[in-house]
Amino acid sequence: MLASIQIGAASPVVEYLKLSTDVNNGYAITSVEEKISNSADTAVEDQFSFLIPEEAFISGFSLIIDGKEYRADVLPKEEASEKFESAASEGRTAGLLETKDENLFAYALSFEPGQSIVVKLTYEQALKKTLGEYELIQFTGSGKPAGNLSIIININSENQLTRLEVPDFPAAEVEYLSANSGQVRYESNSLPPSELRVVFETENPPLNGNMLFFENGDEGYFMHVFSPEETDLGTSAMDKEIVFVLDKSGSMEGYKIEQVKEVFGKIIEDLPPGDYFNIIFFDSTVQSYSGTLMEANPEEKAGALDFVNSLEANGGTNINGALLTALGMFGPESERVPIIVFLTDGEPTEGVVSPYAIRQNIKDANTAQVSIFSIAFGIEDESNYQFLRAMSLENYGTAEWFSPEANAAEEIGSFYETISTPLITDMNFSYSGEVTELVNTGEKNLFAGSDAIVLGKYSTGAGSIRADVAASTRTGDRDFSKEFAVTPKAANSFIPRVWAYTTINSLLDRIEVEGENEALVSEITGLALEFGFVTPYTSLFVELPETANPEPTDAVNEEVAEEIMEIPATEEETFEDETMSAPFAGQSKPSSSSYDRNAVYEGELAEEPVEEAEKEATPGFGIFFAMSGLFGTVFGFRKK
Repeated sequence: MLASIQIGAASPVVEYLKLSTDVNNGYAITSVEEKISNSADTAVEDQFSFLIPEEAFISGFSLIIDGKEYRADVLPKEEASEKFESAASEGRTAGLLETKDENLFAYALSFEPGQSIVVKLTYEQALKKTLGEYELIQFTGSGKPAGNLSIIININSENQLTRLEVPDFPAAEVEYLSANSGQVRYESNSLPPSELRVVFETENPPLNGNMLFFENGDEGYFMHVFSPEETDLGTSAMDKEIVFVLDKSGSMEGYKIEQVKEVFGKIIEDLPPGDYFNIIFFDSTVQSYSGTLMEANPEEKAGALDFVNSLEANGGTNINGALLTALGMFGPESERVPIIVFLTDGEPTEGVVSPYAIRQNIKDANTAQVSIFSIAFGIEDESNYQFLRAMSLENYGTAEWFSPEANAAEEIGSFYETISTPLITDMNFSYSGEVTELVNTGEKNLFAGSDAIVLGKYSTGAGSIRADVAASTRTGDRDFSKEFAVTPKAANSFIPRVWAYTTINSLLDRIEVEGENEALVSEITGLALEFGFVTPYTSLFVELPETANPEPTDAVNEEVAEEIMEIPATEEETFEDETMSAPFAGQSKPSSSSYDRNAVYEGELAEEPVEEAEKEATPGFGIFFAMSGLFGTVFGFRKK
């Protein structure tokens, strides 16, 4: 969770770190509080960093100094930056927090002798239901001495809580508080260099789903959770047509191609009867195992395995040709669910190489509405990953990043599991009454063990809302309908934030596909300001009153400010952490290495004591910086 980069002669210590999370029906709000103290007899400056989970939004930040709490405000990004620059240039104590695609949050503090500062951070995230379970990660590792760690995680669900576990963390206490709630507790006098992973399952909602309500004044919010299982449907998962499109260009040579053979060999072996499949490998050219889709019988699967194991990596990267070949194997008349699993580690270098032209070609050719799931296998270039993500989003799929240094075969296999058993397809949600501003977390297909959540607004005073879900299952077209009585509850006060969180993510996905435009940016900014989220278009800004900083900021702080704001990005600068499988958060951004939470500053800032005269100039703390995911442009970390 915490790493230290010391600038002064002595390093402050973390007296305690408190993590508190409330999970309500899959939406988690986490508060982090830590007390940091300088026991030295000289003033000290130190820099710290937090990891927050992928896809989390920071929603609050404050400091408590000498018993007074200073809270940051969410402002439009440009306004926050201008305020910060103005305060810094005039020597006033101020702080800025921005997000730039990653899940690393960093800040710098200066301490008087014997001074303690309490730092508070809040972040929020929607947990995804995968293969029937939810997973919550709490990062707990630290590069600093610590006096005490305490973690409390409260789980609440509309449906029964059937399982709550903390794998790989046996010292954590698990308690079931009621049929619908549970709690995880952990205390220690030191910070373990690991992460706490909480896994829980809840009973599935009824066939037609649950609907929760909350009203705030004259505005109502609802949350419709739709997650039927095979037993609810009275039928099994749908058959699928699936084509694996796999990169075997020269950059895949060695460890990468061996992992691809391992994971996709296992996937092919496990294809169920009734599925149809094919395998396409590509480099400068395109090689298909068969000219058509084949039934997943033992003979065809054995031949496909021989084809996979015989290939070697070489040549360029013809993405356009490979995907068009794959799309040509699907027919719109098929009753099976069409899927492409596309894996690549690089950018297009052969055939059509323009990402925009490739996207247009694929979209035009996808008349069968095939879901394209892209696996970015160690891609380092941000723009190339964004191309893959946009292509998948506009073709009914998603993109995931995997590190080839990690246990990629296992992780890619787990990802495949989540898309391998389609239960329902072509879902369409509609609601009666004055329901507006709908946003859906699901795709057009619902896979086993996942859920689709629709959120929206309604006019208060409504007695009921009817939900209709038109969809296709293995046994044909079905309509799932139910009239839900509107029963607002105070316990559902989290729903407006889930609605805002989901809407912002949906708009960010649209920007990924459509490009940035004024209307989308304005809508994201407005929601982020209303609900207090830090996004690519909003930032947190905090400034101490003049009385808390009566004299100009000391020379050391000015030097730190200048260096932090001006350190140029280089190809060598990044963070590294071996515990993370992918360096992405929210709008994911690839990195050429993982992060190290215990990294030490390697830049050129002098490590020397702050003089007595400088100490007197800062009764509270010096210029305070908080920035999220600066991708190597802030503290000058080096690649390993």
